[in-house]
Amino acid sequence: MKHTELLQNSSSAEVKRPMPPTAAIVATILAVVVWAVFILVFALFWSSGYNWFQNIIVTIVSLIITGMLIGLMWVVWGSRRAWDFAEHRW
Repeated sequence: MKHTELLQNSSSAEVKRPMPPTAAIVATILAVVVWAVFILVFALFWSSGYNWFQNIIVTIVSLIITGMLIGLMWVVWGSRRAWDFAEHRW
């Protein structure tokens, strides 16, 4: 069935519209802000007992963890959208 036929044969109640990723965008912004606050607090208060190399490692590891959490959240969001529209492939 072609895309135009699918749109003509389906009622407006059946057509699924994509949901904007508002929650995912807000969560991404919050994750970046929380990471920046963590790095700032770490640099100001907790880093005095570590050398430069250890401080860099803490920054890199925390960035990797934050990036993995953001990536996982977007993968979940994308997979939900894929399941929502799986029956409408042409």
